[in-house]
Amino acid sequence: MSTLAERIREVSDLSEREAEHLRSLCSAWQVLADLSFSDLLLYVPTRHADVYEICAQLRPFTSQTLYPNDMVRTRLSQPEQPAVERAYREGRVWSQEEPVLVDGIPIRMDAVPVRYEGKVIAVLTKEGSPATSRRPGRLEQVYLNAADHVSKMICDGVFPFSDPVRGEWPRVGDGLYVLDEEGRVSWASPNALSSLRRLGIKQNVLGRQLDELGLGETPVKDAITSLQLRDGELERGNNHVMLRVVPLVDGDAVAGLLALAKDVSELREKERVISVKDATIREIHHRVKNNLQTIASLLRLQGRRLQSEEAKAALQESVLRIGSIALVHETLSEDTSDVADFGVVARRVAQMVSDVLVLPERRVEVKVAGSTGPIGADISTPMAVTLAELLQNAIEHAFPDGRSGTVGVDVSADENEVVLVVWDDGVGVSSEPLEGARLGLQILRSLVEELGGKIEISSNGGTRVEVKVPIQVDATG
Repeated sequence: MSTLAERIREVSDLSEREAEHLRSLCSAWQVLADLSFSDLLLYVPTRHADVYEICAQLRPFTSQTLYPNDMVRTRLSQPEQPAVERAYREGRVWSQEEPVLVDGIPIRMDAVPVRYEGKVIAVLTKEGSPATSRRPGRLEQVYLNAADHVSKMICDGVFPFSDPVRGEWPRVGDGLYVLDEEGRVSWASPNALSSLRRLGIKQNVLGRQLDELGLGETPVKDAITSLQLRDGELERGNNHVMLRVVPLVDGDAVAGLLALAKDVSELREKERVISVKDATIREIHHRVKNNLQTIASLLRLQGRRLQSEEAKAALQESVLRIGSIALVHETLSEDTSDVADFGVVARRVAQMVSDVLVLPERRVEVKVAGSTGPIGADISTPMAVTLAELLQNAIEHAFPDGRSGTVGVDVSADENEVVLVVWDDGVGVSSEPLEGARLGLQILRSLVEELGGKIEISSNGGTRVEVKVPIQVDATG
């Protein structure tokens, strides 16, 4: 399915930058729909003369929609929507003085040319019914006046802003302050005043600047000087109110500002709880890693005191297994989630095994390629131990008599399974070693079987071991 910008370019001769401007407009136009109590339709001129296609549609939260059905991809010609054609051709806003009856419903429509870099590239219509919007009053008049100014900014090519901010727009109904050109409050909606009361502000705020309320610096001054949309936050104690300040630009100056306010106290509390939990999880992984590394160090010390080469080898294998598990916890401690890319883990395991087993006089290179995306610790941990066993087996058996060579590790994953391939260009072995009684190989087979996976071995001028493990493990199996 094509994106909005792609669809616009499919039906029109607009450039990529022009199509992106329209996409940016549609990501920010909810404020206009709510202020004007209107449905918004974006008409884009097609490659056919006098034919326009509706490429985007938005319904208001402040009024009943006139278009319950999807209007996108509807095509209209000049006789059907003369106001759209005139707004596009003349480059100015066309407003109907009197509502027009459509199926018995009075509809008023404004056609707003969308200008980009001095060129009209589309037309936005505001279509609403006086019978379905709020009853006439101060609030409605403030909203409509603000909507007219935003429409003028669209016509002038100022809205959407060239320096957009990320994140969801607060709704007009959540709270709205109207500020004059110096940032003083000239009007505030009931919900906006309620948000201030929750912050402990009970005095009259009309005629005052938001920065004077003792709630910290707001983005109002920055919005005035930069002529760009700015975000900020008012806070006191555990109460937080998000502000999105929209300068009403007229030429090279600010004629006023709109400050959309939204109480985000619950959201910030959830973020704080999640942050504490994430920090706790990371600390647990960090401590488990440290404990495992301590155990590995103790085993190394014990190994130095042993005389039996067989016992030393057994302890070294145990150290590698413990180290592999520690590396998984180390990787998990670096992220906020309990998942990790096994490609990162594989590279660390490969480095650890190489440091231990590949002596300076041996020219054996271990290479790792690929990634898996986020994989849970329930899979990453046994897979890390599996990889350590396979690498150890390859380094010890593929290159006898001091031969040089390469051991490769390839990791990948799709939505169904994780695939680990360990290969070498050594002398090649049969599958018999994996059927023997060596503890490490028994552990390997046991780990893979517990994960519901399978092992495939092939040897042709080297050895290749492929391990496939399903991402969703059957708990009943």
